[in-house]
Amino acid sequence: MVTFCLCVTMFLIGCEPGRPSPSPAPVAAPPPLTILFGAGNQGVLAACGCPSNPSGGFAKRQELIEGYRRSRPAVLMVDAGDMFPDRPNAVKTKYVAQALGQAAYDAVALGDQEWLLGVPQLARQASEYKLPFICANVRSENSEPLFQPHVIREAGGVKVGIFAVVADEAYGFPPQEWRKGLKVEPPIDAARREVKDLTAAGCRVIVALSHQPIYKTRQMAAEVPGISVVVCGHDEKVLVKPEQVGGAILVSPGAEGNLLGAVAVRPAEGGGVALAVEMTELSARVPDSQWVMDMYWKYVNEAKDEPPPDWKNTPIPPSYETAEACGACHPAEYKQWSATRHAHAYQTIERTGRQNDPECLMCHTMGLGRKGGFVSIAKTPDLGCVTCQACHPVTSEHGVPGAPKDPKLDPMINLNSRVCMSCHGPVQSPNFDYYVYKPRIIHPKPPEPKK
Repeated sequence: MVTFCLCVTMFLIGCEPGRPSPSPAPVAAPPPLTILFGAGNQGVLAACGCPSNPSGGFAKRQELIEGYRRSRPAVLMVDAGDMFPDRPNAVKTKYVAQALGQAAYDAVALGDQEWLLGVPQLARQASEYKLPFICANVRSENSEPLFQPHVIREAGGVKVGIFAVVADEAYGFPPQEWRKGLKVEPPIDAARREVKDLTAAGCRVIVALSHQPIYKTRQMAAEVPGISVVVCGHDEKVLVKPEQVGGAILVSPGAEGNLLGAVAVRPAEGGGVALAVEMTELSARVPDSQWVMDMYWKYVNEAKDEPPPDWKNTPIPPSYETAEACGACHPAEYKQWSATRHAHAYQTIERTGRQNDPECLMCHTMGLGRKGGFVSIAKTPDLGCVTCQACHPVTSEHGVPGAPKDPKLDPMINLNSRVCMSCHGPVQSPNFDYYVYKPRIIHPKPPEPKK
């Protein structure tokens, strides 16, 4: 029997300075068992140094985990998937796997971004770094199990069963298909089987790691009795307060990797356990784990000479040119652009020492890794910024009579949130609001010609 105490504390570490601190509450004894949970790390070893309060990252998460481990008698750590980047990058993936192995998690759900790496690479990582990958509803074409469906841990006098399921669908835009050569069982069917097996094994607490849209996770929690806690992965929805669905509590840390949750497990009357949930924001106020940062800088040193991550489907101009080339015909727009942060994007990462990180360079320069694009600040200094071509993928010849025209490359591009969010995503720019920032870069409408 599980008794639920939906006691939720949200620690906003990056709160306003100067606000008086609340009176200290009486210090209670730590619970016998704490189950930490996260999701959506997105391959981020260390939060970037951009001036937008970047949050999340493995380094901040690990520092908090180690704090829990020092102060609590028994701690388990689970993750609901998307630990690896959505753009497969061999160097980054290797270092994330190495960090994950050293961090000694108890269970990691295989989400779609893990499956995109392919079964052979996942199997090698699991073997080399002792990674506790689990997934109960994905098998090979021959219906053979690929990874363990669950793990059982005993800590703080409580036997805990942990299983994972993933939705049978492709994610992303455009959709990234990860199911080739795999058989995916309906998550609810797999969950029923896992709960039955874990209950038979004597588990008093059963944790489901559900890598699905949150409405499907709610459905699973409602239809499968016996689950104690359901951790939602991949879905962007953050549950500030956990939901009680059926006999389970549903928690969701979102898809940005900037929250770490904790479930305190205490004995309850009648031989059951009481569960209380708290969430901590991994804001800029949370320090970084030193050993993770050391690993991050090793990654940067190795990755700086490797091909950059895949750009996916971002527009490619016929050739890369400087903003000055555009300014020859558009002086007013060039002057306005010069006053924006886009014009000094490289200096931003240089100030924080991230100028060798290829993922930082991709957004703070133009055309990294593409023909004619940014190579280095020494060789291509005029492309060390976000030039006009980030929004207008044309060359300075677009208005020349007789110049070839590509219908896909319209100089009068309709700026939209997708263009901006390709760099100002929730991981790099958690405070970014398209409707607030768009007026800061949009060019004033030129005056109508006099008749």
